[in-house]
Amino acid sequence: MREDTILAALHEKLGIKKSIIALKLAHQEPVGIEKYTDMNNICYMMAEVLEENKVFYTTLENHVCLLGCAATGLDPALSLMSDEQRADSDHFHTAAINIFPTEEIQQRAEAQADALFPKYAAVYKAVIIGRLGSVEDPDALILFGTPEQVHHLTRAYCYATGNIIRGFAGMGVCRMLLPLACIDGEPAFSISDRAWRRAFNLEPDELTLATPPEKLEIMLENLEQSW
Repeated sequence: MREDTILAALHEKLGIKKSIIALKLAHQEPVGIEKYTDMNNICYMMAEVLEENKVFYTTLENHVCLLGCAATGLDPALSLMSDEQRADSDHFHTAAINIFPTEEIQQRAEAQADALFPKYAAVYKAVIIGRLGSVEDPDALILFGTPEQVHHLTRAYCYATGNIIRGFAGMGVCRMLLPLACIDGEPAFSISDRAWRRAFNLEPDELTLATPPEKLEIMLENLEQSW
């Protein structure tokens, strides 16, 4: 299904107006794509894609958030960051933006995530990020919609496949959703965490859905039959 067809269906049938974010994991730094030049959270990087229609790739050195590194396979076991990088990330999560009150609780949450979500078998060198249509053969798409809109998409997928779609809350959305989409190839949704909602300036009634492109096609192909 062509990207313009997907966007038209989301807009006309469901009223989803925000652009779709596309991510591709790469074993080597890509040629012909601009590298991100700053250090940031992956959610704020992706927000730049929406706001400014950028296309770029990031590497481990660009990320200040351990969750994003584990979520994208840049540091899947959280072991590749230097001690200084890890200390900076821990400080960022606790003292700077208060995602967790202490590093101990942050580590407890990550231990649960490590047991709950699939693990990358390889370490990736780069993550390419752009809007749908600007990233070739993406591994995952990020959509934003109301509960009703996400309901229709997830209902259509279960209707066609019999597969149940899971939802998560509590920690970083990237950590909860991207491994499922990129590794297991399954959609998942979240009410989102505070940093994620702030990065994308989400409305009170907006949810996040992550899905491989081919699973979004299944949703759209079965939307009307499952309505």
